[in-house]
Amino acid sequence: MAVAFLLFSCEKEEEIPADILSEEKMVETLIEVRILEGQVVNLTLPLDSAETLYGILEAELFQELDVDSIAYMKSYEYYMTHPAKFERIAEIVIDSLKVRQQKY
Repeated sequence: MAVAFLLFSCEKEEEIPADILSEEKMVETLIEVRILEGQVVNLTLPLDSAETLYGILEAELFQELDVDSIAYMKSYEYYMTHPAKFERIAEIVIDSLKVRQQKY
């Protein structure tokens, strides 16, 4: 029993591959993406117009954040397949959005 505890407590967390956004960068990006999504939805545009506008604004956002859209999608898929990491990221994003919402 003590051996099992030692093995699991010393288990090293898997390193994030080099082509995946860090958890911190993923949090920052997801916060901004969620804010952008909310802004576009609040415009109450027809769906096709909203999708077009969102695509343009998302590209601008990724450029501002210095994030490649392919790297973002690959990172999103990576974190989705690592539930503990994704849950940690999602909790931070949700908490950050709640704090921002309370300010307004």
